Amino acid sequence: MAGLHMLGSILGCSDFPEGSGLYCTYKIETGLDETIDWQVLGGCPEGTTHVDSRGVGGTDSVWDHPIDVHFSVSSLVGWPRIKVMVWKRDEHGANILCGYGYCNCPMKPGAVDLDIVTWRPIGSFTESLKSFFLGARPQLKNDSLISYTKGEGRFGLKTVGSGVVYVHLELICSGFSHYGICLE
Repeated sequence: MAGLHMLGSILGCSDFPEGSGLYCTYKIETGLDETIDWQVLGGCPEGTTHVDSRGVGGTDSVWDHPIDVHFSVSSLVGWPRIKVMVWKRDEHGANILCGYGYCNCPMKPGAVDLDIVTWRPIGSFTESLKSFFLGARPQLKNDSLISYTKGEGRFGLKTVGSGVVYVHLELICSGFSHYGICLE
């Protein structure tokens, strides 16, 4: 079997208007079909960063959260992608959605820096009023729409851009040459 080892970190984010108290949940997804063979050999393909507290006038959040996942691969179908959700913890301890985003991992070994542009749903007029007065923003009922690539996906959703999440990855590929695949 071939193997893919992903090392790196979720560095942080910028351009989120929400200010301080941001954190990120992430998931490294493989395939859309349960019959495709991507097995996790080591590490954890999902996690949550710490809550960042920016200084006065700070515009960027720094998380530097480690990523270390090792996959066993039998097919190139379903190559990994990183799905992120950025949240804000307010002064009352409530978690407010700031943005969704995803990015396909490159199919080339080596170092790569990814900029994941995020968005969030706007919702209807009444949901906008609820968001303004109560701070409760519209959220997706099913977060598979974030990186859904079949069918309509996010078509029809009203969204607004949020910010950018920065990820650094080191991809190590092994055993692909046994199957006649050159990823360089």
